Amino acid sequence: MQSQEFKEQFFSQIYDEHVDRIYRFVFFKVNSEALAQDITSECFTKLWRDISLDKEIKNPAGFLFRVAANMVIDHYRVKDQNPVNLDKVAFAVKDNLDIAGQAVQNDDMKKIVAAMGTLKDEYRIALSMYYIEQEPVSEVAKALNKSQGATRVVIHRAMAQLKELMGE
Repeated sequence: MQSQEFKEQFFSQIYDEHVDRIYRFVFFKVNSEALAQDITSECFTKLWRDISLDKEIKNPAGFLFRVAANMVIDHYRVKDQNPVNLDKVAFAVKDNLDIAGQAVQNDDMKKIVAAMGTLKDEYRIALSMYYIEQEPVSEVAKALNKSQGATRVVIHRAMAQLKELMGE
């Protein structure tokens, strides 16, 4: 059993390291700041609950991504909504791009987001984690609850389907 102070420090460190990534991951899927904040908060609440109960969490990032992905899936099951509303999607654009470059990049990103919105959840999660969040295959595998080999196959198939949807 660990001390309360140790648990708080452990949680604080995990929160600081992962809150922005989990928020972006969720926002990309729900396209609502308020909902993304709520889901992100609930993910960390579940993490704190498990830490408080002395449950061993070997991979906090995988735990958080898995909880976030499940909560997003639950949200859409209940709401039966389309996960992407392109009119409201905000994209970060590098400062050094000119206006024309920003417009091209935003247009490309809208096409990618629209195509990703049609992928099945497992593919969308794998591509988001691997390419957007730049998580290693091992982390994606833990979030998907699959072996690393199976996860590589999922990422490959997801990318192939995305390219097909994009007309490449």
